[in-house]
Amino acid sequence: MRAPLAFALLCLSVALACAQQTRPSRELCDSKTLSGRPYFLCLEKAMRDTHQAMETLIARINGLIDSRADLAPAQRSRWKSSLEEAQVLFVRFRNQECQAVAPFEGQGWARVGTFEERLLCLIDKNVTRTRELEARYTK
Repeated sequence: MRAPLAFALLCLSVALACAQQTRPSRELCDSKTLSGRPYFLCLEKAMRDTHQAMETLIARINGLIDSRADLAPAQRSRWKSSLEEAQVLFVRFRNQECQAVAPFEGQGWARVGTFEERLLCLIDKNVTRTRELEARYTK
């Protein structure tokens, strides 16, 4: 009897933890505290800032690669060009996902195709990519 109850409590706690996770975009611009023009200005600024942070990190990573004395120049060059190609592909994916798919994820018919969903998606993708790169290269 205790095992099923413990399992049920575990499932409930996991579900609650998952439900409380907030999108990075919502952490930067909360639609519950901002509305109208200030909300959209916040989203636009967050989109620009997160993109710039990602680009700045890429430049820093290239510097880290350049500073690796244990690699031959050809290895450093290949690594940097591969990273650049991966970044170009990421940006293409991000833009396609956020421009063509995310607008349909709004709530209700009135929200389909909204600019808000596009911005939220762009911010979330930028933050996620930056976190992934930081974890791989700067830790």
